[in-house]
Amino acid sequence: MLEALHVVLDLSIAVFIAGVLFAAGLEVTFDQVLTPLKNRALVSRALLANVVLAPLIVYGMSVFFPLERPFMIGVLLYGFAAGAPYTPKLVAVAAGDVPNSIGLTMLLTILTILYMPMILPFLVPGTEIGIWEIAKPLLLQMFVPLVIGLSIRHFSEKTAAKAHKPANVIVNLSLLVFLVLAVMLHHEDLGATFGTGAVTSAIVLTLVTFVLGYLLGTDGKKGKATLGLVTTARNIGAAATIATANFGDEPKVLFTIAICMFVVFALAFPMAKLYFHKRLSMQ
Repeated sequence: MLEALHVVLDLSIAVFIAGVLFAAGLEVTFDQVLTPLKNRALVSRALLANVVLAPLIVYGMSVFFPLERPFMIGVLLYGFAAGAPYTPKLVAVAAGDVPNSIGLTMLLTILTILYMPMILPFLVPGTEIGIWEIAKPLLLQMFVPLVIGLSIRHFSEKTAAKAHKPANVIVNLSLLVFLVLAVMLHHEDLGATFGTGAVTSAIVLTLVTFVLGYLLGTDGKKGKATLGLVTTARNIGAAATIATANFGDEPKVLFTIAICMFVVFALAFPMAKLYFHKRLSMQ
């Protein structure tokens, strides 16, 4: 029974990630996704925030506020991995710029796949992972569902409109299942992290990266909020892939990455819905 619940847990997060990108693809066109990437100011600011400053901040945290090794490795991996697959959902909840968030998420994911294997040995000496080992699961869970959604929208807006609501229902249900099972199955591990500094580090990282992205954002409050949310949502898929490949014997590393994602869900989604949605939807 317990093993079956773990399978359901893994399946629910996979369905959530794929479903988010599929549903996002149903809402926008190929041109809407690609156009933001032609905006040099937007792209340069997004790269500065996500690939330069956010990693520098999390690295500085590891130097000046060091945690126990497995917890610190988890925070480092999470902080360095840009391009969270659930970013379009988060931006949509905030009534932000969804096409921009999709374009930036795809760009940041590709860059994460390329630079993480190169920087990892310097970040955590003695570790390594190939580009394809990170790319394969991310391609299957992110790019394939997105392209399917975009293709449906491209060939039939009517079909895309009909599919959008049930797709969102599946996304929300899979997220609920994931959160409930994660807490139920790992409540002891969750309790063990309190007092280690891992939760505090995750909160600080979430807040600081959002402010960083918001300040660098362009095109008014919607653009600022969008880049803020893009920056604060880190790529758990890439971080978890590296953790599994290199630290399978240290479950605290993988669990710390999950804690960081929980913190984003607990802080960013309510903030997006309760604070930004009303303000941005009027723009």
